[in-house]
Amino acid sequence: MRTWIWIVLAVLSLGLTAYGLLRPRAEQGLPVNVVRAEEGEFVREARAVGVVEAQVYTLSFARPGRVAEVRVQEGQRVPAGTLLALLQTSEEEARLQAARAALGALQARMAAQEAEYQSNRTRLQNQLEQARHSLALSRQLLAVGGVAANEVAQLERQVADLEAQLASLARGRQSAQQELKAQMAARQSEVASLEQSLAQARLRAPVAGTVANVGYRVGLEASGAIRLIEAGSLRVQARLAEAELPWVRPGQPVRIELDAAPEEPLEGQVERLGVQAELAGSGGSAVVPVFVRFLTDRAEALAKPGLTATARITTLRLAQAVRVPLEALVEEEDQRFVWRIDPTDRRVRKQPVELLARNLTQAAVKGVEAGALLVSLPPQGLKEGAKVSYRLPEEKAP
Repeated sequence: MRTWIWIVLAVLSLGLTAYGLLRPRAEQGLPVNVVRAEEGEFVREARAVGVVEAQVYTLSFARPGRVAEVRVQEGQRVPAGTLLALLQTSEEEARLQAARAALGALQARMAAQEAEYQSNRTRLQNQLEQARHSLALSRQLLAVGGVAANEVAQLERQVADLEAQLASLARGRQSAQQELKAQMAARQSEVASLEQSLAQARLRAPVAGTVANVGYRVGLEASGAIRLIEAGSLRVQARLAEAELPWVRPGQPVRIELDAAPEEPLEGQVERLGVQAELAGSGGSAVVPVFVRFLTDRAEALAKPGLTATARITTLRLAQAVRVPLEALVEEEDQRFVWRIDPTDRRVRKQPVELLARNLTQAAVKGVEAGALLVSLPPQGLKEGAKVSYRLPEEKAP
């Protein structure tokens, strides 16, 4: 009896094992990676690497001399016209004072001579007028025998003498004026030369800016220079790949990242594009210079000419767009689509989309809604209606 029991149990065990091995299994599906379409702001950027540059003035004295004062220091901001440094000028100032005094004396002398000339000229002209009047009367009386001929001759000599005195007075005035004018011209030239020398002894800022370097020391000969960075002239000259050129325009916003301060990005704007491209290397690709000016005041403190920087130019900004990772977008000839997963049966379907724009990581598309589950990096041989297995993005370990 026990033998039969053991036989029955063995048969049942074998039957259950065979059923387990031979029963139909549920379809597991092709393992795939998945992502979700998202909705939000889409930004496309062009990246260009370059160097900070600025309008730098190298200012030096136009004449030799010993430095008397330096009134600025490195890093100081100055308005246009600020006196930066000056030379010792005590000798020139004394000479200028003496030359101006001499010039003033000559001018006073000329004025006195002119006043004396005018006074004498007026007196002689009055005497001449009176003598001419007397001569005219005497000639009339001579015609009727009222005066003697020698009286008329005497008056004629008197008129001629007065006319000669007036002519001599005029010649003397002209000669004296020429001499004084020559002396005044020499003094004026001396004054102008000394004033120019004094002006050249004062070094002023031609524009508003920041002092970058002071090369003068008080008491030493002026053999250096002061370097001034013009305010508002800081910019980045970067090299833009030719493939990015169609999207870049003047006026576009730029995020500037200095290699010396990567945690403090600065705002900028595309100022202009270069007019000539150049080869970037032996590969044959070309780059175009792009000039970016700073828009923030902090740039004066952080950006120094010569520093390297990365310019991230915003070439497109969509406030609301459906975004999908580039690895989910499939492009075949003139078709663009995504493999969309139906979460109810875990099967994939080809979903055509319209490509609006793309950046380095994402594409903005139409034709699929936000939240749709998409296949990332679709495997070869994926077909319409195929069943897949996956872990949802929110289930993946961080």
